[in-house]
Amino acid sequence: MKKFIVLSLASLTLVGCGSPRYMGTPVPETNIKSEIVVVKDNETRSGFQNTIESWLQEHNYSYVVVPDNSKHDLNKLTLEYEGHWGWDLALYLKNAEITAYQGGQRVGEVKFKVPYTANPNKFGDASKRIGFMMDTLFGQMTPEQATQAANASSSTTPN
Repeated sequence: MKKFIVLSLASLTLVGCGSPRYMGTPVPETNIKSEIVVVKDNETRSGFQNTIESWLQEHNYSYVVVPDNSKHDLNKLTLEYEGHWGWDLALYLKNAEITAYQGGQRVGEVKFKVPYTANPNKFGDASKRIGFMMDTLFGQMTPEQATQAANASSSTTPN
């Protein structure tokens, strides 16, 4: 019986370590200008870009979308993104990255990663998780706050 309890506690601890995580640095406020350029990523599901656009609209940013591999306008804040989905009996956002550039320099970035585990938190609502990425990139929440929000029960609605 003691072995069962120890093994159960150990597995619960490992599942907790395998929760989705956010990492990154926000764009400094001085770099956020009136118009933002979003570079479309042809390899990423269209819902990712749609969520970015919705977030920008909700937060009153004007933006334009340009084709994949477009040259950056050095005077504008340019966002590049990439998202990868995984399959484990259901589709889920496995890892993603949004990077902000201005003046030819990276000025902010946020990454989202789900470790390869049996943790059920990996099956979260992708649009909410991408929204948390944008909140983090634009300094509205820290990576730690985004991680907590992504692992809360309210963000684990199936995609």
